[in-house]
Amino acid sequence: MIELIWWGHACFELKCCGRSLLIDPHDGGSLGPGFSPPRAKPDYVLVTHEHYDHNAVEVVSSNDTIVVREKEGEFELGPYRIRGVRLPHDEFGGRVRGFVVAYRVEAEGLSVTHLSDVGRPLSEEEAELLKSHIVLAPAGNVYTLHPRKVLEAATMLEAKVLIPMHYWIPGMQLPLDPLDNLLRYAKKWRVVRHESNRVTLSPQEVPEAPTILVLRPPR
Repeated sequence: MIELIWWGHACFELKCCGRSLLIDPHDGGSLGPGFSPPRAKPDYVLVTHEHYDHNAVEVVSSNDTIVVREKEGEFELGPYRIRGVRLPHDEFGGRVRGFVVAYRVEAEGLSVTHLSDVGRPLSEEEAELLKSHIVLAPAGNVYTLHPRKVLEAATMLEAKVLIPMHYWIPGMQLPLDPLDNLLRYAKKWRVVRHESNRVTLSPQEVPEAPTILVLRPPR
């Protein structure tokens, strides 16, 4: 069983076996007035790329925190088995915005893939490496895949649950599209709106029908 917490934008925390793993921390204020940094004290931090809204490690780390930046290949952090796959941040092979590392994290029989700011459709080889039960996918269009392509990527990854991230919410100063732009293309997906920014899932609770799980932005 894994507890998954959305701290806004592309920042997610996974809790399992008494250990916390945080991906892509932001500092709050860079997103817009009134936004707060993640209220997390993780044991481990993964950074997918070195853009200011994804790499604010200093706001969550202590002397004991293990920080891993843009690491490819397979490795372990406590109970988490991780695979990093390098992807372009744009549709021009990384020539415009560079590269990101998407992470597939597995623990307790459940797999979660954080697609970061992927900028072009996945290849079959990349999809094979990143297949998982749950996909955390950018939905804001600007700087990332078009929402229709995001849904196609989730299908390639054989995801049963897609959790949108990296989209515009009221007060945000980043020029992203709102979530509705993704949902309008999701005709074959069941949409479930959760009343919290936290959800606990086990392999037995993964739905059979492809589901978009919309978490509530943190307060």
